[in-house]
Amino acid sequence: MAASHFQLASRLGGNIVKRSKFASWMALGLAAFAAPAISADLIPITLRTDVFFYGAHVPLLAGIADGTYEKHGLKVTAQTGRGSATTLQTVANRSDDFGFADGGTLVKLAAQGLKAKEIVGMLEKNPMIIMTKKSSGLNNPKDLNGKTGGFTPGSSPEQIFPALASKTGIDLNSIKRISADIPTRDNAFLNGQTDFSFGYTVTQLPLLQERCKCELNVIKYSDYGINALSNGIVVSDALLADKPDVVRRFAAATAESIAKSVKDPKAAIDGFFKYAEGKTQLSRDVVTKQWEETMKILKSDATKNMPYGRM
Repeated sequence: MAASHFQLASRLGGNIVKRSKFASWMALGLAAFAAPAISADLIPITLRTDVFFYGAHVPLLAGIADGTYEKHGLKVTAQTGRGSATTLQTVANRSDDFGFADGGTLVKLAAQGLKAKEIVGMLEKNPMIIMTKKSSGLNNPKDLNGKTGGFTPGSSPEQIFPALASKTGIDLNSIKRISADIPTRDNAFLNGQTDFSFGYTVTQLPLLQERCKCELNVIKYSDYGINALSNGIVVSDALLADKPDVVRRFAAATAESIAKSVKDPKAAIDGFFKYAEGKTQLSRDVVTKQWEETMKILKSDATKNMPYGRM
């Protein structure tokens, strides 16, 4: 969607769901990512990611480590999350200032009354996947009928799974569900306790490929018409109204850091590990592969000629 429309949009099943128009100052400031004048005092900001720190967060953590956010007058503290749905709730109730969360889940919760908007697009093509072991013979969505999967409350692929099921003939009532947090869900799959597991091409796929002594089969949501705008930076309607200058600063700094991280991935990954020291167990090889996968989907066909962050 062209950025000049200033609307949050999610492409879900080929449809564009419009949520709201930004105010006129957004057209002049945020959409152009214009850097505002910086005061001497840094403004403390909290950022909640969707889950544990991983490769798609490289621009965010690198931007904190290398001073990009401070250049825009912000002292940002990033904390890990427990799924996009949970992150969206903490942002909407202002427990956190900004979040990195899934756009499709935002649209779903906004329809239920959640007051938040996505202001910077990052994963602009859908990275959601279902993984099976090649030895299982589960190669397409219908093969999952009657099988066991690990489901994490609040995790985006699980939130959007009913849409995939509707399109592909999966009988949701036939699926046996094990509820678990993301690490437990992943371990259950690797240990053979579940037949399939959810994730992102930019997250679980490189991680589980490193950990699994097996070949993985990947079922991509996008191959079946689930083309939702995925993760980006979200903010509550309340913060957007109360502190528009802070929102402009954060958006500008994030867009700048994305561009820097694409230009110099090694330096950006160094920054990721500088900030995440003691807070991640991921290897540099996994984070590098995750960031490589992320760079492939930072722009959609509609935004390929636009600056990073446009939606």
